[in-house]
Amino acid sequence: MDPGDMSKIDDTSTRKTKKYTGCWTCRKRGVRCDERRPGCRNCLIHKVKCEGYMVKLCWGDNNRSSSEHGYQRSRCLILYKWKENQLLNEFQVDSFLERIETASVSLTCKNLESTKEVGYGPFTVFNATCKVEMGICTRSDSCSSNESRNITFEVFAMESGSRIRERLEQASFQGLYGDLEIEIVLLNFWNRYFSKTLTPVDDSEMNPYNLMLKEALDKPHAAELQRAILHTVCAICSSFLSTSADHAFIAPQFQHTNFHEYRKFHKIRALSFVSDKYSWKDVSTSEELSFLAGSICFMLATDCFNSSDEWQIHLGGAVSALKAIGNSDGGGLIAGLGQPEGLSGALLYFSQLTRLAYLKSALYMQNDDLCHKYLTLEDLEFMRYPEENMTESLIYRNLGITPGMMNCLTSIVRHIQLAKSTKYRDQAIFDIELELIDCKPPAFNASMHSANSLIVYHQSFIFHTAISLLFLTEVKKQDPQTLQDLVGSGIDHIEICEEISKGFTGLGLFWPAFIICCEATSSESQTRVTDWLRLVDLYCVDTMRRGSRVVERVWERRKGGEQVSWLSVIRDIDSTLYLA
Repeated sequence: MDPGDMSKIDDTSTRKTKKYTGCWTCRKRGVRCDERRPGCRNCLIHKVKCEGYMVKLCWGDNNRSSSEHGYQRSRCLILYKWKENQLLNEFQVDSFLERIETASVSLTCKNLESTKEVGYGPFTVFNATCKVEMGICTRSDSCSSNESRNITFEVFAMESGSRIRERLEQASFQGLYGDLEIEIVLLNFWNRYFSKTLTPVDDSEMNPYNLMLKEALDKPHAAELQRAILHTVCAICSSFLSTSADHAFIAPQFQHTNFHEYRKFHKIRALSFVSDKYSWKDVSTSEELSFLAGSICFMLATDCFNSSDEWQIHLGGAVSALKAIGNSDGGGLIAGLGQPEGLSGALLYFSQLTRLAYLKSALYMQNDDLCHKYLTLEDLEFMRYPEENMTESLIYRNLGITPGMMNCLTSIVRHIQLAKSTKYRDQAIFDIELELIDCKPPAFNASMHSANSLIVYHQSFIFHTAISLLFLTEVKKQDPQTLQDLVGSGIDHIEICEEISKGFTGLGLFWPAFIICCEATSSESQTRVTDWLRLVDLYCVDTMRRGSRVVERVWERRKGGEQVSWLSVIRDIDSTLYLA
């Protein structure tokens, strides 16, 4: 990499470099760039997206001759917010590399033998080689420090692209265009990366998100059911790539793909499936109902980047559909009476997430929002989950949430929404305090595989700490300054969980960690939180970045002497934010 190819970022809004570099958009267009940060005015005037001044590290297929274009196997790594005086540590390099599909990595550094703290400078960052033959990935020998992270690059579980294409054609699946090329890319992206980011555990645990896709492709379900899940998966992936990814996840040959068009195309077809199923829900099998619930939950996710009116309408429809499912089978499916690792377990998981989506969003929605107008807590009362064997449920094994925690959060939201009389308020506060005690995280389960038991254990404490802080600050109106011991404990669990899961792709729920971050008031705790938020930023998820801005704004206003709640800050600066 030529050092002249990168411009240095400093605190000034405009800085001319000795050698013209410009933003990547102006380079592609072949025009002069004014180099204004963070985005040039030239792009703004011409209404094109400014790709900024980040460093792009690319490599291709070494087996091809120099005269051949290696786009099919090229990989691109983009480093954001790069400054020459900021070095990448090994974990950050690993995190970036995990976003480059299948690769084998060999890290080299001149001072590797002389120091334990290996830094990767702005120009000689690392060497990487990629070898992909017949869908099989091989790793080259790497340094011992990289091996200790236990990083693996998975082969696509559903075999080659031609095999996926064959299965799509068998299901009479139609893409935006006839070649299905982008749809295959989206399914690969879901299987390799996106579905894994939605839970913090490793691949030895059942992933309910990928379970739906594998059920649709690998087992002889009705073609209509297969198409429903395929359309919803394509919709959520194209929604993410068009909204949040900033090209960091997109291979060079697909950089100019209009993912907005794919999102609209697949979303409409997925919604058509959901609508059609209402007409025959009374005669549906449990298998079909599970796919219906999964499709609805995925559809919610396609719009979760903004808590818009449309998203709230979908949420209301999801609750109605789940209620109809519960009525049609006597409540057995919704109560999780089937196998936890089968479709019935996935149905329970998605119905719980639908309930959680309402509870989180209802906290800061305005009174005239659709969720308040047409959906109430009473509409969710049918979602009652048994306490028996709660640690076997997918939502605990993936996110550490117990039925007791969900019920306690429901009580807190109800109190914030409805508490008026002093008598009712005092009794409700007492009842919630008892619920918080009763729903403390279960004991450590050493029987779970790999590191998942520890991750789930700490995730459970993070969620419990979050609802405790929500209760103490929003219900009991305690000053956050008096709660720093509890905040510190929550940060401890966040950091421990992050340390344990360094080699994993997933992050888990952002919402509980967000609450802990907001309530951090001391400089020490804010420094620790800031370090974690920087790691979160690597995931390139728009809602997480927006959530980080809310955290910073809460800190600023409290530093200025305001006793402000994070709920009011969201209402003021980002009322459509959905905290995933």
